[in-house]
Amino acid sequence: MNRRANKVGTPVLYSIGMRLIIPALFIAVLSGSFIHSSSAISSVEQLVPESTQALVVEETSAPVLSARAYGVFDVETGEILLSYNADQSLSIASVTKLFTAAAALKSEKLEEEVMVISSDVAAEGRSGKLEVGQLYHLRELLFPLLLESSNDAAEVFNRTLDKVPFADKFLADSSGLSSQNKATVNELAYEVRQVYLEEPYIFDITKLKQHIGKYTGWINNSPVQSLPGYQGGKHGYTEAANRTLVAIFSESSLGDRKLGYIILGSDNLLADTKELRAVVASSVHLE
Repeated sequence: MNRRANKVGTPVLYSIGMRLIIPALFIAVLSGSFIHSSSAISSVEQLVPESTQALVVEETSAPVLSARAYGVFDVETGEILLSYNADQSLSIASVTKLFTAAAALKSEKLEEEVMVISSDVAAEGRSGKLEVGQLYHLRELLFPLLLESSNDAAEVFNRTLDKVPFADKFLADSSGLSSQNKATVNELAYEVRQVYLEEPYIFDITKLKQHIGKYTGWINNSPVQSLPGYQGGKHGYTEAANRTLVAIFSESSLGDRKLGYIILGSDNLLADTKELRAVVASSVHLE
């Protein structure tokens, strides 16, 4: 595959078990921008099966992506396989809604009945098709929140739940409309893995093609949900963030091993996702 050099830099490639493929001199030159983040994942190592096979990343050409930052991580171990600008804090847009859903599932209000009010539907966009006066159990609003990225539903969660925790802080809002909802690729790799392992119901929802509710139905609008091996995720867009994505894929080239993909500041999520998966297929193998 013919690839041009990345405009800003070169991605970091890792092999699990500390077998780093990139020459040490190259790492030294780039150490200011690219840092191995496996230590950030270490607190969940107890979730790794003892029989897990290592993934090894061979040296490869840099992917040509439009994204400002990206990363690929192994869901089983939490190890970062490859990344670019992984420590740059960027707006995450509606990826926020994954963590809103996780906060909802941990709350005691999930089965409460809530009424949609005028301030909810005043939120930007009409995704979710909520109407003033409709009554929902909070749990059912997870479907418009995650399938259609409904900001109206996010507003209901915003006024019903306490603040949404993320890493060692709280997010500015429940929808991701705020440009202050920021994270690094490394932070997202850790937090997304936690949600996937601890609250799989959220990713089950995001795999659905559609869901029919009490008043209306909601259709999955993810640009990558039709790709082979899709195990769920969330995308977003704001002017400040551009296009963002976190997604889990089961990779057939790796014995259906599940990998997480994080893309921030993209012009084309579908093209960037396909390119990253192509790099994985050609340069990552089981050992």
